[in-house]
Amino acid sequence: MNEPGLDPQIRAALTGPFAAPAFVLPWIDRFLELDELTLVGALAQGPLSLPAAAARLPFGVSPAFFDRAYRRGVIDRPTPDTLVLTDFYTRLNIWVLFEGWKDVPPDVREQLAEWELDQYIEDKRAQVESLLAGEPLDPTLENPEYLLLHEAEALVERAPNVFLLPCDCRAAFGRCSKPSLVCIWFENPRGLGWEISRERAIEVLRDADRRGLMHTGGVMADEHGTPLLSRAICNCCADCCFPHLTAERLGAVKVWPRSRYVAERDAATCRLCGRCTMRCPFGAFTAERTARPAEGGGKQASPRRVTAIDFDAALCRGCGLCATGCPEGAITMQPLDSAEAPSG
Repeated sequence: MNEPGLDPQIRAALTGPFAAPAFVLPWIDRFLELDELTLVGALAQGPLSLPAAAARLPFGVSPAFFDRAYRRGVIDRPTPDTLVLTDFYTRLNIWVLFEGWKDVPPDVREQLAEWELDQYIEDKRAQVESLLAGEPLDPTLENPEYLLLHEAEALVERAPNVFLLPCDCRAAFGRCSKPSLVCIWFENPRGLGWEISRERAIEVLRDADRRGLMHTGGVMADEHGTPLLSRAICNCCADCCFPHLTAERLGAVKVWPRSRYVAERDAATCRLCGRCTMRCPFGAFTAERTARPAEGGGKQASPRRVTAIDFDAALCRGCGLCATGCPEGAITMQPLDSAEAPSG
C-alpha cells in the first residue's frame, strides 16, 4: 500500500488514536489488512458494541472477523460485546513474534525495534521510578526479580497453566544467537501461546540456563498482601532484553529486575577453567591469562591458560548463571542481606 493513497480519515485514525509512527505508514499494509484498516477508522472515536461496530463497516462481517482482529492485537474486548481500539505498539508486538518481521527492509526493522523499545521504556518509567524512590513494587510490573534456576522451576510447579511463547525482545533486536522460543507464560489472553506441561516447561528452563539465559519473574503481593504469581518467567539475555535495556536507561540496574543474591567463589575448589567468565552476562568474572610456552621448542606459544579469576561483586546481579555453569561447584549464590526469602 502506498501511504498517499490512504483515506484521510483512516490516516488520521492511524496516527491519532492508533498511535502508529509516521515512518511506518508506507508499510502499513504489512501490519493491517484492508478490512482492519476500516475497523481502525470505525473505532477511532471510542468503544462500540459488536453490533454497532458491524453496522459501521461498509462490508458484511461475521463474529469470526472480530475474533481474529482481537487475536492479532488490533482490538481489545473488555466484554464479549464491547470492542475497543488497541494501538500500534500492541499490534507490532504480535506481528514481530508471529508474522512478517522479515517483510520490511532491514532499516525499517531497526527503526521499529528502537521505536518499540522507546515505547516500552515510557510505559514502564513511572513504575520503575517509583521503585527507585523506595516505594513498594507495583504488582502489574513484570520481571520483578532475578530467579535462580530452582526457584523458576518451583514457580512452574505451582502454576495452574503454562504456555510457551517466543521472546519478543530477541525477535525484535536479534542481537544474539540465543534461543528465542523460551518465554514461559502463566496466562494466554489472546490464545497465541502453546499450552505445555509443567515437565516440558522445566525442560525449557533448564535448556535456557545451559544456553546462558537468565531467569526473571517472581511472586508479588497485591494491595491486600495476597501473593500473586507474575505473568511469566522470561529467559533473558543482556543484549536484547527490554527490561534490562530499560533498567540501564533509567538507572535502575539491580532494582528492576531486583537482585537478591551475589555470587561467592571458593578459590580452593576452583580449577580455573574460566567458564564463569564466559557465562556471566555482566562481566563480573574476569580471567587473568598467561601464554603457555611453545611445545617442542617452537616459536608459537600455546593458547593462553587462566592463572587467576577476578570477581567484582558490584557488577553481579545474582542471576546464578555462573553457579549453574561451574563444573566444580565452586560458585554458590549467597542471599543479599536486604533480600527477602526466595520466591520459590
